[in-house]
Amino acid sequence: MTRKRLLLVLAFGAAVGFVVAALMTFLDWRLNPGGIFHGPRGTDWSIVMETAFSWFAPVSALAVVLALPVAIWNAR
Repeated sequence: MTRKRLLLVLAFGAAVGFVVAALMTFLDWRLNPGGIFHGPRGTDWSIVMETAFSWFAPVSALAVVLALPVAIWNAR
């Protein structure tokens, strides 16, 4: 596998992770379960960022793991 193909797989994983994290974080912020995302004092950005990262890391890793065999297979 070439370096360019590997970077493409990593970029794909990051993009998928970002989209899913942004969507799920927005939905959590909008629903505001337990009032932890925002209240009378405004948005608690530490909770928002923690939620975004907790979605981004596993989703992007899974996207890379799933895309890597496809990239290897197509390189043959």
